[in-house]
Amino acid sequence: MRLNNIIVIIGLMLLSLTTSAQKLSLVDSITKLVNNKKDYNQKIDFLQKNIKEIYATKFDETIALAQLGYNLANEKNDNINKGDFLRTIGLSLGKKGNIDSASVYYYRALQVLEPTKNTEKLGLLYDDMARMYRKLRQPNRALEFYEKALQLYEKEKNLEGIARINNESGVVFRDEGDYAEANKRFEKSLRIQQERKDSVGIGYALEFLGYNQLLIKDYKKSENYLLEALKIREKLNDDFATMLNYTALGEYYKEIKAFEASNNYFLKSNALAKRINFVDIQKYNYEQITDNYQAQGNYEKAFESLKNFNVLNDSLYTAQKLKDVEEIATKYETSEKEKKIAEKELALKIRNQWIFGLIALAIIIGLIGFILYKQQVLKNIQQQKDNELQLALEKIESQTKLQEQRLAISRDLHDNIGAQLSFIVSAIDTIKYYISDSNESVTHKLNSIGTFAKETIQELRDTIWAMNKTTISIKDLKSRIANFMEKAKLSHQNIQISLKTDPSIDDNHLFTGLQGLNIFRIIQEATNNAVKYAEATEIKIYISQTIVGIQFEIADNGKGFVEEEIEAGNGLLNMRKRALELGNELSLKSEKEKGTRITFEV
Repeated sequence: MRLNNIIVIIGLMLLSLTTSAQKLSLVDSITKLVNNKKDYNQKIDFLQKNIKEIYATKFDETIALAQLGYNLANEKNDNINKGDFLRTIGLSLGKKGNIDSASVYYYRALQVLEPTKNTEKLGLLYDDMARMYRKLRQPNRALEFYEKALQLYEKEKNLEGIARINNESGVVFRDEGDYAEANKRFEKSLRIQQERKDSVGIGYALEFLGYNQLLIKDYKKSENYLLEALKIREKLNDDFATMLNYTALGEYYKEIKAFEASNNYFLKSNALAKRINFVDIQKYNYEQITDNYQAQGNYEKAFESLKNFNVLNDSLYTAQKLKDVEEIATKYETSEKEKKIAEKELALKIRNQWIFGLIALAIIIGLIGFILYKQQVLKNIQQQKDNELQLALEKIESQTKLQEQRLAISRDLHDNIGAQLSFIVSAIDTIKYYISDSNESVTHKLNSIGTFAKETIQELRDTIWAMNKTTISIKDLKSRIANFMEKAKLSHQNIQISLKTDPSIDDNHLFTGLQGLNIFRIIQEATNNAVKYAEATEIKIYISQTIVGIQFEIADNGKGFVEEEIEAGNGLLNMRKRALELGNELSLKSEKEKGTRITFEV
């Protein structure tokens, strides 16, 4: 390769570095454009428009721009926009998983917005706060905020808002097992959207109805609703909504054990998710695909689906890089062939002079560009550190307040409800003493009430135990389970209960307080069922490590049952709900006279 061609390439690389260094980040470029506008309202409108375009995927940038908007509104004492920008920050923090920090900003927004009586902004805030509490599985508080939003929309006769709130509040009732009320709200939303001829809203209402029917196992209606929703969304070319619809259909076919059809819909959903860069739904879909392959006994494909997302991304990235390099090399070689070699020494000398001059110029430009680039990098790093420090301080403050609230609630439970239950037990014992054995029926009733009160006290203590801990370790869980096992053995001396933990699991592995309580409750309920109904003589509890998390298993040698032949009670439904809160479905395998095996993963 000739020296002049090497120098040209170096010059091009330095020029590219200079150009790259001069590009501003998204936040900086939008901030610059905002600052160039003289009118305050134009600045706010421009900011809101750009935030609306990125808030669903670029959370850090949304937070930075909303902070800028808050500062501008604060200078003008504009409480409506101040509150709305605070809401936007809370929304982005929630999407990042920082629920504690999100709640701080939501309540700051509430404090600022409520005195303004602005229906539009307050309705959005109430809706966001209701959604937060819905995800935290606090149905009463979620419904309280949904009701506030609904009252605002009904007062303004905002049909779109009324339909949306009915859809979202219906999800709360669905998650709590009230499928009839959920269905009622979804149908009301559908009627309104049909009157409005809002195809997007109709699609969402149909999807919610279809998923609700799936949960109550009315498979025919579920399929009809989901396919009707899909027909509308495919006509609209709404990638996001169609993606969700494909996932819902994948869940439907998985439920009816049509695993191949289920995987086809999950893969269709992933194709759209990749197009719009929606990572969460891709991960969820691959988890469901893995379950389907496992159910089919195809463990090789099940394993491949676990790593498929990263492998595809890596492959795409590598292929693109190789393609780019090959293209550059081809262009360079073509250019090389087209050049003519100068034969005269004078021409070579002149060319060399130009080359050395260009090298010097390129080096100077490169140095200037590098300096500018380093200054911009340092500025961005400092700004990021400042933002991280501010968010960390707010998170610490929020966590401290939440812990204080937890402790206060647990003290109230212990001092008030606990004391009252203990008084009831004592009163029952006193009554039994006075009536002696004169009335066996009354004595039996009192014994039942006393036992129930003692069990309630134990349940209360378990709840207080979880509330007093921000985190619960494997070691804490094992200790709690061991105490429960000892009590069970005392009550049923003919039963053997054992607990075995995979040695590879670290005893200091941590769960949240809510996760720890859910795990303990499932194990407790499964063990009690084995004792009370299965007439088991041996119960084994296993804690093991899997590819995706930690698995808990409760197996007994009881008389077993066929799930389709019995009516599921609250105990089984509660176990399934708790397993879903922990991130996966509960697996129940039982055969008559061969025992029952219950597994779930965290």
